Amino acid sequence: MSFAASDHQMSSLPRRHFWRRLGAYTVDIVIFQVAFTLLFLVLSAATPWDLTLPLLQKQQCEEATSAPLVAKVEAEWPLQPGEVRSNQLCRISWLGSNGYTVFLSIVASQQGSATLKRAFSIPVDGDGNPVDPNIAARPTSSVVLLFLPFAFALCSIGGKRTPGKRLTSLRVTTVEGGTLPFGLAAKREIFKFLPLMLLATVNLVGLFLLPSYQPPIDQLIQQARDTNLLSAIGFFALTGALAPLLFVFALIWWAFPFIVWRGQTFYDRFCDTIVIKA
Repeated sequence: MSFAASDHQMSSLPRRHFWRRLGAYTVDIVIFQVAFTLLFLVLSAATPWDLTLPLLQKQQCEEATSAPLVAKVEAEWPLQPGEVRSNQLCRISWLGSNGYTVFLSIVASQQGSATLKRAFSIPVDGDGNPVDPNIAARPTSSVVLLFLPFAFALCSIGGKRTPGKRLTSLRVTTVEGGTLPFGLAAKREIFKFLPLMLLATVNLVGLFLLPSYQPPIDQLIQQARDTNLLSAIGFFALTGALAPLLFVFALIWWAFPFIVWRGQTFYDRFCDTIVIKA
């Protein structure tokens, strides 16, 4: 099967509008990020929920010399020749929240010209004692990724356009030139953000399964000390392996149709839609 196309075939295809589409996407993402940030701030102030977005987080660390976990970690994870350890208490906070504190122990060693680092971390209270690790598990970024397609769809129905597409003079229509009902617009946006939706789903599944898979502190220290694939919990090893696969899938899903142009991206082809300049 050849991907080559004749001049006549290429001239009959709708234009890529690659840079316009990229510009529209960038503008829309920034606007929706700001909108969700404001929404989360309001919800955090009006409800018991303590919500955040990754871009709002800040981390301040200081050396921990007498924290309760220092002696335990040093006893169960003795240093080998050439290794150095750094124990820290890191305060992770964000706008509108008190945040939480994490005890972090990093062991570094020199492997040829590279530096190998292994780390153990766990949330702690104000006295440095371990607390429920779920305090650090917050699904907000994943929730945003799941809501994002529907927010885009609401701006695309009935001939409307997202702010980015309006700014770049683009419009999404059906292949017959008609406007998009909500169902079709939502379907297109879900397919468009499919790599991010898959990533969000994996993150949320890991979040909900965290209490079942969370091992005791001793085992967590052992896993950090003896890092290898066999000692990792199966589920989290699987999610770690999925990350590069999702990255490759995202490149194919988003970039390949523009490189080998056939008039539509994959998600436009699945939904019988096109992007035109209007």
